[in-house]
Amino acid sequence: MLDAVFLAATVALFALVALVAKGVEKLGPEARPSSARTTGPSAPAARRNGGERS
Repeated sequence: MLDAVFLAATVALFALVALVAKGVEKLGPEARPSSARTTGPSAPAARRNGGERS
């Protein structure tokens, strides 16, 4: 019987965590799709691709 109580409590705990996570997610801003990059590669990437050896 104690196993069933433990299992029910575990399921209830996971459901509560999921409910809280959903609520926290709604508090944040809406996600926007990323825009295309208009600048060139970063300095470390340019060094790696430019043939310089470190």
